[in-house]
Amino acid sequence: MSLREAGHLFIQCAPLFGALFLFNLIESMPKFVMEGTLAYKYQLYFNALFFPAQAILLSIGFIYKPQLLRLSSIWANPRKRRRFDLIIVAVMALIVVITGACAAFMAGPGIPIMSFMYGLNFERYRTLALLMVVAGGVTAAIDFIYAIITVLRHAGDVTKIYLICFAVSVVLPVILIKLLGLMGAVVSYLAIMALLLVLLIIEYAHIRQRIERDRNPYGA
Repeated sequence: MSLREAGHLFIQCAPLFGALFLFNLIESMPKFVMEGTLAYKYQLYFNALFFPAQAILLSIGFIYKPQLLRLSSIWANPRKRRRFDLIIVAVMALIVVITGACAAFMAGPGIPIMSFMYGLNFERYRTLALLMVVAGGVTAAIDFIYAIITVLRHAGDVTKIYLICFAVSVVLPVILIKLLGLMGAVVSYLAIMALLLVLLIIEYAHIRQRIERDRNPYGA
């Protein structure tokens, strides 16, 4: 690969790298704030509660990521746009189902199993565990919607959204963790992820409108 080709590849991938880098910062910010505010044991609780949320994200990734090339080919054919939309709806519905199943598990045997595995009592954090599961579903939806936007080749359009959410993630966890402790960390994480998901969905709708408008400039 020549230097010119490498430079062109870097330019093409820069928006993707920037968004993923910012997302990792946003996702980690509550833990960064906890490190300087709360005792170490609360970081252990947070990481343990975060595990089911991460499991949801990984499960959804295993399902849709191998299909991204197929999704790209479907999107490339204007006659298959309805099928493309149905796949998006199906995956989002699957995220809801998996999140609901995980929440049901945590509401039942999940908490006792976690308490046994970690040698800690998670019973008092049952509500936080359910909130973290919801956050996991939201995070999985974020990951999927961003992948779809990348398939549409508009990854650079969402950089401003990640910057906005990064700014929120710098402020909100500091306030909530000081006020609510561990609950503030979980609530701030869920709130930031929910904000990011809403903004991504709005941006995706705008991207689709622009694509359709460019395709039919005269409304034909």
